[in-house]
Amino acid sequence: MEQQELLKILQLGEGLRIEFKEAQNGVPASFYDTVSSFLNRDGGVILLGVNDDGKVLGLNNQNLMVIKQDIVTALNNIDVLNPPFPLAVNEVKHQGQSILYIRVPVSSFVHKHSGIVYDRENDSDFRITDEARISEMYARKRNVFTENQIFPNLGIQDLDHSLFDKVKSRIALVNSNHPWLEAGYSNERILRDARFLRRDFTTGQEGLTLAAALVFGTDDVIGNILPAYKIDLLVRRDNMDRWDDRLVLKTNLIDSYLKALEFVKQKWPEKFYQDSEGRKDLRELIFRELIANVIIHREYNSAAPTEIIIYKDKVEATNPNRTRFRGYLNLETFEAEPKNPNIRAFFNVLTWADEIGSGVKNMNKFVKVYSGGASPIFIEDEPFKSIIPMTSSKLGDRFKLYLYLSQQEEEELGVDRINNLKNFPINLDLETITDLDELALDLVDGWQEKSKDLDKVRFLVNEKTSLEKFKKAGSWQEKSGELLKKRGKVLLCTLLWTIQPIGLEDLANKLGYRSKERFRDDYIKPLKDNKLIEYTLEQANDPKQQYKITERGIHFLIGHPL
Repeated sequence: MEQQELLKILQLGEGLRIEFKEAQNGVPASFYDTVSSFLNRDGGVILLGVNDDGKVLGLNNQNLMVIKQDIVTALNNIDVLNPPFPLAVNEVKHQGQSILYIRVPVSSFVHKHSGIVYDRENDSDFRITDEARISEMYARKRNVFTENQIFPNLGIQDLDHSLFDKVKSRIALVNSNHPWLEAGYSNERILRDARFLRRDFTTGQEGLTLAAALVFGTDDVIGNILPAYKIDLLVRRDNMDRWDDRLVLKTNLIDSYLKALEFVKQKWPEKFYQDSEGRKDLRELIFRELIANVIIHREYNSAAPTEIIIYKDKVEATNPNRTRFRGYLNLETFEAEPKNPNIRAFFNVLTWADEIGSGVKNMNKFVKVYSGGASPIFIEDEPFKSIIPMTSSKLGDRFKLYLYLSQQEEEELGVDRINNLKNFPINLDLETITDLDELALDLVDGWQEKSKDLDKVRFLVNEKTSLEKFKKAGSWQEKSGELLKKRGKVLLCTLLWTIQPIGLEDLANKLGYRSKERFRDDYIKPLKDNKLIEYTLEQANDPKQQYKITERGIHFLIGHPL
């Protein structure tokens, strides 16, 4: 902090974005109230060693060190500040007196100090307990992007200028007419075009942003600004307690993307995909999306690492995240929301990221081809989790379990349905289960649990039973009766019959319903409304109309998340 800035702060006095603390006896208890309120409102600067009137009291050398250590420790403690938010504590001299200053940015999270949410008004921190006010704060945070945090003391000279040449070389390969390639187009202008050099019209502050530091910063700059930031890639195929191979990245996002992509690709055999543009490496298509997503959607204010773990049959990535909801992403209906829109747009220029939302859908398509039918799973939570299956285990002879549970005959269902059923890729969590009794319990439990989130499907099962008791039930007819109530059996039968297209009247007859209208209303409509089955023809009343199971319906059957 320059003396000119310090004098201006002292002259302005306490207000919405300025707070003074005497701190003569250590860190005052109210300090963390202010940190929380600044993070939750518009950010600000806290001076320690200054009284409420702006008089500099100073801090002695012993007190300086204790305060620094206490603050750094506390800001990483979830019991003090939740979620934690590490901040730099710096020293500045004024007329021979030492004071400490802490710059607090606006955060994309809602923070609590000791379980209490604080907000800032004028020069005061106040508690918020009203749920409506807290909800308003969460809504406001959706428009706050961590990447836009300005660092006034970060200059263009602090960046790694070789990275600008690397960016231009990449752009030249994909768009030789891009304006950044024009002679005389300065690095500063590139930063402004990318919105990495910006002015905050609320505060009047102008400077390089966190995004600029992450994309173009030296390792020293990144380590100074985000000391906990890292991308940790681990191979766990033989040594499950530690790792077989590891790559830790704490560098700029350009090199992080390239190194992470190459590391993950090398761990899988080549498989190729042919489209209108030619022959493509499926590993490139899958992991390009995965690596880009963890970089451009990461919450960089979090001290947690990004982890990418490579197993024998899958890749799992966990990424610090600012949640919108908690649960599985429905790939058919989800609406993507940018977490770092400027970084995403920059990666889009390099063609390392597609339009928002399309990356996840592309990954779904390419993973199915590579794995032989398995689908990726994406879980919105803190952290965000991506599970990418690279192999698939077919249901195979375990298809008989579905016949046992539904009390259907193999000959009646027909060869085509049975062959399709055998080729369904079973959920990776269930593939190691060879005991049919155990698999039956897990599947039925999953069907019941998933149906709770489906409107009017009501997959009814009997009370949960132990594996030991279930094995003693005797025949599969008895076991089926012990697990599934009639409604559950009919829903299961309907999904099995629609593996091949079938008309309403035929389906009702097969399942013993005289009234096709009642069968349609009780079973077909709920399954169709929840997209577990669908029409084969666009015109609903077409006399040739039939029903077939959807991919979502197959996911339901095989124990895959919806």
